[in-house]
Amino acid sequence: MGTATTTAAVTLSLTGPFARQGTEAAQGMEFWAEEAGVRLTVVDDGGLRSAALQAYTAWLDQGVDLLLGPYASGLVRAVAPLVCDAGRLLYNHGGSADDLARPGLVSLPAPASTYFHGAVQEAVARQVDRLLVARGPGRFAQAVAAGAVARASQRGIDAQTIMMGSLTAADVAGAALLVVGRFEEDVAVVRRVRGWPRAPALLAAVAAGLPAFGEQLGPAAEDLLGPVQWWLSRRRPEVGPSGANFAGRYRRRTGREPSYVAAQAAAAGYLAHAAHHQGLAAEAVRQWTTSTLLGSFALDDGWRQVGHRVRTIRWEHGRMVPVGQAPAGAFGLD
Repeated sequence: MGTATTTAAVTLSLTGPFARQGTEAAQGMEFWAEEAGVRLTVVDDGGLRSAALQAYTAWLDQGVDLLLGPYASGLVRAVAPLVCDAGRLLYNHGGSADDLARPGLVSLPAPASTYFHGAVQEAVARQVDRLLVARGPGRFAQAVAAGAVARASQRGIDAQTIMMGSLTAADVAGAALLVVGRFEEDVAVVRRVRGWPRAPALLAAVAAGLPAFGEQLGPAAEDLLGPVQWWLSRRRPEVGPSGANFAGRYRRRTGREPSYVAAQAAAAGYLAHAAHHQGLAAEAVRQWTTSTLLGSFALDDGWRQVGHRVRTIRWEHGRMVPVGQAPAGAFGLD
C-alpha cells in the first residue's frame, strides 16, 4: 500500500492590495509543492480577512496536513489565533510584524523591527546625523519605523517618524530618509522625493527589496537601499534545496528571477513538510534549530524568529547588490 499524499493549503492575495506579493508567494509555494509531491490548495483571499478566515476554518475541519499562512501581517494576525488555538501549527512566511509571535505560529521571516538596521548602519558610515522614517498606516509599518528609530538613536543619530502623506521637501534635505508603506506608496514617495531640489543624504524603502521596484522606477532607483529576507546562496541548507538550486529551477519554470517573497514562501513549505515528515510536535518545532534556503531558522521561547537576519541591498545600474559585497550574478552569491 502506498503512502498517502501530504496535503497543504494556503490563502494568498492573488487579487487586491497585496496581489503583487501574493502572486510571487504563490509561485514559490507551487514550486515547492510540485518538487515535494505535496497536494497544495491555494485560495485567493483578495486581501480580505473574512475570506482567509473562511478558508482556514474549512481546512481545520477537513484535517489538511500542512497549513501555511497568508501574505501580509494583518491577514496572519487574523488567521493565527484561529489555527493555533485549535492546536495546529501555522507556518508563516508572509507576516513579519513583531506582535505576531505566539505559540503555534512558526515564523521564518526576521522581525519587521530589524528591516532597516542595515540602512541605519549605512547612515552611520556616511556620517548622517539626522534620520526620518516616513511610514504608512498599520502595525507592520509602525514596527519597521520603531525599530529604525530605536537603532538610529542607539547610534547617536537624531531620529523621528512621520506619516508619509505629510512629508515635505524641507524634511528630507540632508537627512537619511527611510520609507515604509505598501509597494505602490513606496514607489510614489521615491518618485516625489527624486523631484525635489535637495536630495536626502541617504534614501531607503522597504519595497526596494523587490525586483519590480527597479523595473518601475528605472534610474530613479539608483543608490536606493532596501531590506531583503533572502539572498541567493550556493550553501546547501539542512532542509530543502540551496538558494542557487531553487533560483535556477524557479527561473526555468517561470522565466523570472525569484524575489525574496517567493523564496520565503517556498522555504516555509520545505520546513513545514520536513517537520510533518519527522512527526515533530509543536514544542519540538519551537526548539528546532535548522536552516532552509531562506537561511538559519531558530525560535526563542516566545516563538519569535531569532535565527534569521535581514540583508540590505543597494540598487546599482539597474540591479540589486548586497551592501558591502561585490556583485556576483543576478542576485549575488554568498
